[in-house]
Amino acid sequence: MADTDLTDSRARMTGTVPPSKILTTEIPRYVEDYVSRLLAIPDTASAVADALDELGIGTAITATELKPVSEQARMCGPAVTLRYVPLGGDVTGNRESGRGTTFGDRDLYGLGRPGDVAVMDCSGSRSGAVMGALSARWAVKAQIGGCVVDGAIRDTGSILASGLPVWSATRHPAAARYRYETVQMNGPVSLCGHLVNPGDYVVADIDGVCVIPFFDVPRVVEHCENAHRTEVAFIDRIDAAATLEELVAGLTPGTAPA
Repeated sequence: MADTDLTDSRARMTGTVPPSKILTTEIPRYVEDYVSRLLAIPDTASAVADALDELGIGTAITATELKPVSEQARMCGPAVTLRYVPLGGDVTGNRESGRGTTFGDRDLYGLGRPGDVAVMDCSGSRSGAVMGALSARWAVKAQIGGCVVDGAIRDTGSILASGLPVWSATRHPAAARYRYETVQMNGPVSLCGHLVNPGDYVVADIDGVCVIPFFDVPRVVEHCENAHRTEVAFIDRIDAAATLEELVAGLTPGTAPA
């Protein structure tokens, strides 16, 4: 792989990840502020999941598979990505041989723009935490919109205190040091077996995580906004009915929003 040009990002990055492991420094982006439009819709992940079902696209992942650190957290933004693979051998042997000592989270945050979502793929391993207190503080300094880790995190209390929205597969007090190596930054990754490309929109709240393919974002937003207007009108109808009998009497079977 040819070295990637980091001219525009160098001041924000530590240089820990060699350019040969960075697939691209640029991701596709929209001028339209679709993030704010999606976050204006209550229960955002559920609304997006409905749109993905109707349009036959994207991915919805349960909050059991990817758990929010805070039940109040909400997040939406384009993905920047990082992929780790677990090292063979044991921690002692890897420590003595100097393996598994460099990680890409700080450079991922530097590569991203404010509001981007950092997505980390640990190749199915849960053997050590790839994100903790210092990583969360770095992400906040970089104005990252949040993190999704298909792997382990730690220092959960400190992550909560940072205010950074984070979802993860599990928590583990052991560090990733001597257990993982960085394979690639800003390339395709997997979240619970589902493909995520840089630039795809990641939406998350207490109900789970949704991934919207980049080119489908405009029609997902439009679908969500139309569905929300229908739902608001139906809520008004529920509230205006004096009794349940009055509400039911005015309905045509099968016409109520889900």
